[in-house]
Amino acid sequence: MIRREKNINKFSRNFADFLRSSACYLRLSASKEKGFTIIELILYVLIFAIIGTLAAAVFGLAIKSKTTIGRSGEVQLNVQKAVDQMIDRVHSSLAINDASSTLSLKMSDSAKDPTIFALASGTITIQESSSPAAAITPSSVFFTSLNFTKINNIAPATSSVQIKITGGYNSAGVADSSTLYSIQTTAMPL
Repeated sequence: MIRREKNINKFSRNFADFLRSSACYLRLSASKEKGFTIIELILYVLIFAIIGTLAAAVFGLAIKSKTTIGRSGEVQLNVQKAVDQMIDRVHSSLAINDASSTLSLKMSDSAKDPTIFALASGTITIQESSSPAAAITPSSVFFTSLNFTKINNIAPATSSVQIKITGGYNSAGVADSSTLYSIQTTAMPL
């Protein structure tokens, strides 16, 4: 047992001498103070660089997701507001004149007759009587489609209109596909 311990001690001393003399064991300082080897420092820097890169990627992804979610919420809110405004006007109208790519409503007030909803360059507009068309949607939302279908009802004998609308966040004059939102609904004069 003693001989075995002597062999282990001798091996340990020889191995330690080898490490001290080899290039792998260079110290940053020439003194005998304890410190890190160059290889240890390189490994630490490499590990921190990998962790930093991963953290930056996760942070960037979180920021992008937050932006997309915020834009999607803005699109949904504005699409719903436009549909609500159209439904309110249909409810207050006397009849539906025409429904295709535009919606023309017969109104009781001559200053608002006819009221026309249309899609122009990604923006939904309303035109009342002979006044100029005005946007009812913000420029931050780009509408890709607005379709109306007139439905002739048997009872009650009033026509209704089906509204289909799709919009997305305006990204340089094009709807951002990751934020597209569509609504389909039906309304009739009351």
